[in-house]
Amino acid sequence: MDDGGKIGIANITIELAKQGAEIDFFAFDNYSPNDVIDMVKPFARPVIFSHSTINSPARIIKSFLFNYSLYLRKHNNYSIRKFLKEYLKNNRYDIIQAEHTCMAPLAIYLKETYQIPVGLKLHNIEWTIWQRYADVLPKFSPRRIYIQQQANLLKTKETELISKADICFTVTDDDRLRALEMAPDANVVASYAGVNLDDWLIDKSMSRNPYELIIATTFHWVHNRDAVKWFIEKVLPVVKSKIPEIKFTIIGKEAPEWLNNYKNLGVCVEGYVPKVQPYYNKANIFISPLFVGGGVRIKILEALAMELPVVASPIAAEGIKAGKDEGLFVCDDADSFAENIYFLCRNFHLARKLGKEGRKYITENNTWEKSARIFLENYKKILNLQ
Repeated sequence: MDDGGKIGIANITIELAKQGAEIDFFAFDNYSPNDVIDMVKPFARPVIFSHSTINSPARIIKSFLFNYSLYLRKHNNYSIRKFLKEYLKNNRYDIIQAEHTCMAPLAIYLKETYQIPVGLKLHNIEWTIWQRYADVLPKFSPRRIYIQQQANLLKTKETELISKADICFTVTDDDRLRALEMAPDANVVASYAGVNLDDWLIDKSMSRNPYELIIATTFHWVHNRDAVKWFIEKVLPVVKSKIPEIKFTIIGKEAPEWLNNYKNLGVCVEGYVPKVQPYYNKANIFISPLFVGGGVRIKILEALAMELPVVASPIAAEGIKAGKDEGLFVCDDADSFAENIYFLCRNFHLARKLGKEGRKYITENNTWEKSARIFLENYKKILNLQ
């Protein structure tokens, strides 16, 4: 569980199982090394199919020339459909749940083949991420032309898939409204992304560094790399000039080597760590400067649960209703990022108070237990079990 999508899928599976659902979990093996498959087994029966979803040059070129969505096509082909069709002949289900829009075409195919209702969990409205990416690229550049084409194609197909699903679950109210704008007659319910509070406990024996900032991210996604680079180059020098003791701890898989060039600014690269909680317990502020994305940043929810005030961009904070009183500071430029970081560093006791309000907010609004309950209640309505 080292990125938002995996965290969301894993926790909703675990909570659905805890609340009585019997689950078969279908996945492609490029996302499912053996140790991960073993982690699934206490909660669901793994059903693994050998298939790669890598964005190869050939796939990219074909999607452009033949005018189809790369994101959807790479998760769906004849062999996958044939495997699932055969598998379901001997294994019948009350519900098929698709995680992410990319898995929805397979779910809809099985619905039409076996008349099984489909629930689509929209971790985000996918086409908006492609559109936001296109919007930040130079006009008339080949990359922007391609990304814009893909955004348009995906919007059309995503609208169709939302309409065909028996119910769609969004992780934010904002995404629920977006889904209904696309498909006004669709059945769309908000089931907020959450946190398992037992996994995010404060270690009171550890002391926090008032001048330590922290971020946890995955660097295989270009937008995360761009966000960290922007923060280091545009914000951190301003903070460093006012607070020479500042430390910026970076946690994440595949951390690029160029991060080590910024040690003079207080950058400390930890890379991949098995658990982030010990590092969160030592820091004072969590940073999330993302400018392309969608859905909700689960890592912000986890940071708030660890009593860390969060300084975030509007897109990073999207879908989270907390505000400054709950420790979430939303900033739309480098100056406001620096100002709020300086304020929280120089007012350590206030930062700690806001951190406690952040955990209280998460406890009341964002737990996986509540989210799973919403799924099951709505599935029972669809199946006339209530």
